Amino acid sequence: MTISVEKLPECKARLSFEVPSSEVSVERDRIAAAYAQQAKIPGFRPGKAPKSAVEKRYGKQISEEVSERLVSQAVQKAGTDEKVEILGISKVESQLFGPDGSFSWSAEVVIAPEFQLPDYSTIPVEIPKQEVGDEQVDDVLKRMQQNQAEFVDLTDRALKAGDVAVIAWTATLDGKLLSEAVEGEEISQLAESEEYWVKLPAEGEDDNFLPGFSAQLDGMSIDDQRDVTVTLPDEFQPESLQGKEVVFAVTLKGIKEQQLPEIDDEFAGKISEGKTLEEVREEIHKGLSGEGERMKANLITNQILAHLGQKLEFELPQHLVFNETQRQVNDMVYESYQRGADQKLIEEHQGEILENAQARAKVNLKTTFILEKIAEAESIRATDEELSRHIAIMASRENRPMKKVIKELRDRNGFNSIRHDIMIGKVLEFLRSKVELTEVDPETAGAEAAAAAAES
Repeated sequence: MTISVEKLPECKARLSFEVPSSEVSVERDRIAAAYAQQAKIPGFRPGKAPKSAVEKRYGKQISEEVSERLVSQAVQKAGTDEKVEILGISKVESQLFGPDGSFSWSAEVVIAPEFQLPDYSTIPVEIPKQEVGDEQVDDVLKRMQQNQAEFVDLTDRALKAGDVAVIAWTATLDGKLLSEAVEGEEISQLAESEEYWVKLPAEGEDDNFLPGFSAQLDGMSIDDQRDVTVTLPDEFQPESLQGKEVVFAVTLKGIKEQQLPEIDDEFAGKISEGKTLEEVREEIHKGLSGEGERMKANLITNQILAHLGQKLEFELPQHLVFNETQRQVNDMVYESYQRGADQKLIEEHQGEILENAQARAKVNLKTTFILEKIAEAESIRATDEELSRHIAIMASRENRPMKKVIKELRDRNGFNSIRHDIMIGKVLEFLRSKVELTEVDPETAGAEAAAAAAES
């Protein structure tokens, strides 16, 4: 087999090869013999039909399989001899069995991008210190305390900061009922409510409703009525109401005082049965420390990938960019629906969604190619033992028989995908071992990031 590879732009190449009749004949005889073992030809017992009879009945199928085998061999040879990784066939330009029994083939193929890896023997990484102290533990306990709070009805005084107001309202926009001024189910809860709890934030607390709404309730007594005017924020949905001034005709139906339990052993025993406060604090500290380590690992990984990505620029196969962009679009649309966006809003922002999806797709593909090349350079692979362990974990997590999981993976050719994921994980672990880590004070890190953003 003689083979040639002509490099083309945009991660493409022209792959051409010729196979002499002697090699074609060997491959054809091998395939014909396999057909003969299974062929059912009238007048012959299975496996006893002569080659001529098999060729006469299955000649077309045999020729197709011969060409497929030879193309597969050529792709492997291109990788070995020409150091070209072929990702797929874009367009077959010619395919011909010659009169002398030879075979020639030419096609435009998609190839992996070619680039030289930067030095990754030392990777500088700077992250904020991940410290867990009494203050962080106290914050968690206070949130737990809030969740265990009781609310007591009050009738003998006016509403003040820290109270919970039970209110009803009707909203208007430009003098019209909001339900009439703006159509759509998404504003129904804003347009009118018969009973809604809203807390007047105490000092240092954030408003848990519309900005500026709660503060205007201060001093109201039960059955009082008051107009509350709010300018809806820029991120409000639906978009048509962003920046609009809405007037709420509010009636105060009740006042509730939040009563917090003491943070003591009794409190600890309720949130973690049988535990003392000290034991609960230790549990919280352990949980926060574990979360901090996971966050630290993610920060390090993100900086490693950013460091490598900034040092390299190369073309990407366009069909892979297209496919990954579609996947990202689907994910982003799903996320938008989960956040409550409607179809109209998504359609209005489809250009922005597509642009962001394509940017994400390019980063993801670029990262994958870099990590795969490092895996090749460092001979990092997923072992059979690692694959088996991963599948066992999958089966255990899904509470399914391992044999069934293996069969499903085999049926959909899922083993290679798992091997790839394991390999990428091992490459990232390898790169983390090359990190030169600097941990800085969080406030310093924030100031430096802001300064860098201002300079850019």
